[in-house]
Amino acid sequence: AAALLVLLALTGAVTSRRPPVASAHPLGNFTINRYSRIEPDQAGIHVRYVLDMAEIPTFQEMAVIDLDRDGQVSAQEHSGYLTNKAEELRRGLYLSVDDRLVPLQVVDREMSFPPGQGGLATLRLRLDLRGQGRSVAGEQQMYYRDANYPQRLGWQEIVAAPGDGVALLSATVPQQDRSNELRSYPQDFLDRPPDQREARLTFIVGASATTQESAESAIQVRIASPARRTGGDPLTALITADRLTAPAVALALALTLGLGALHAVSPGHGKTIMAAYLVGTRGTAVHALFLGLTVTISHTVGVLALGLVTLYAANVVAPERLYPWLGLASGATVMAIGAWLLLRWLRHRHDFPDHGHWEHDQHHHHHDHPHGHDHPHLGGGGLTLGVTWRNLTALGVAGGILPSASALVILLAAVSLHRVGLGLLLILAFSAGMAAVLAGIGLILVYARRTAVRFQSQSPRVARLAALMPLATGLLVLGSGLVVTARAALQIGWL
Repeated sequence: AAALLVLLALTGAVTSRRPPVASAHPLGNFTINRYSRIEPDQAGIHVRYVLDMAEIPTFQEMAVIDLDRDGQVSAQEHSGYLTNKAEELRRGLYLSVDDRLVPLQVVDREMSFPPGQGGLATLRLRLDLRGQGRSVAGEQQMYYRDANYPQRLGWQEIVAAPGDGVALLSATVPQQDRSNELRSYPQDFLDRPPDQREARLTFIVGASATTQESAESAIQVRIASPARRTGGDPLTALITADRLTAPAVALALALTLGLGALHAVSPGHGKTIMAAYLVGTRGTAVHALFLGLTVTISHTVGVLALGLVTLYAANVVAPERLYPWLGLASGATVMAIGAWLLLRWLRHRHDFPDHGHWEHDQHHHHHDHPHGHDHPHLGGGGLTLGVTWRNLTALGVAGGILPSASALVILLAAVSLHRVGLGLLLILAFSAGMAAVLAGIGLILVYARRTAVRFQSQSPRVARLAALMPLATGLLVLGSGLVVTARAALQIGWL
């Protein structure tokens, strides 16, 4: 059992409370990503600005774009939104040269809706802007700042690319484009994505600089409607089908159950913490199943609550900003349980002899205490603390309190098609699949510990090592809680 705990820890199963990532947007379904390329040339300054919204912010933005709520973006809705949004983004950009403000004017704009996860669209908006005024020959200092969406998470990249007749002397941003204008995010930067909101450049314009071209060029508007992906993703095809049948719903539930199970296998769901608690406190199969049920309920409630925030309260608090606080609550709960285990071990470690007492089969020693508190037990020649339902419940809530962004995307996809009932069923199936894996791991470890007990009675050395299991459990749970809390505090900005 101890070896399995170590294996889980080494594979990264210790809780890592950060917003889950998705394939369509590697940084997460909540992100709003920005890109700027600054190009000073002899005629002035050109800025290429790109906005890339993931599925959830796009879903929220559709309330502003699709005014008649018919699920389609007409040419009039497209043009009206793009005009207003381009002006809003332009006002969030600041550019100065030699401490003189350089007004920016939009000369070209384009908006499209690439397909995303769960049949939801994403939003991509591109602006080309020119700096007004005359270029001056010689060395110049430039300052640029992007103040759009200052509180939203995402990839924020600024690139300096001097044009013909301009030599770049220094810059606080790179010249190389890392993301191909937010079309492909390199894996090497996903753990620490660029967070560039401003740039300072020093450049020299050639003596033959000419007057800046007129900013009265016609603005080109390209119209594209949101594309709903119906192929390549069986679950998406089922959710977006024009007609739902009983076999289709059953298949969708089965697929979602599998997605939840796969999601639980990935790092970040406290498998090590839960397993350690069950092993170190003489957990039984009933305890493992109860833990899985608690995770199912807490995760389902968490997804529904975050869905309500996304739909009705996003203007008050950005949903992704709730993740660090949920992580903080989860980490604090885990720390409290770990501290309790250590205190109980310290209090009772001298109550029993260190050798000569071997744990018999759990059937002979397990008993209930109607007065609601735990007693120490001999286990493998040492002390093993009993399980408490209060700690089990708290641990299950801590394991499921952070909603999965993938589950939220499934829910919002169903809501966008006015299939709220189907969305609720799918979320419940997703949570059940996740909890089944966690409960299964717990059952494996519970029975593995029972098997290990038989070997303890035959080997005093193994028994002495097993006696340290309660101490190791407390330290592992407390340490995991500290890691979770520290990461949440870092995301909040406390560290």
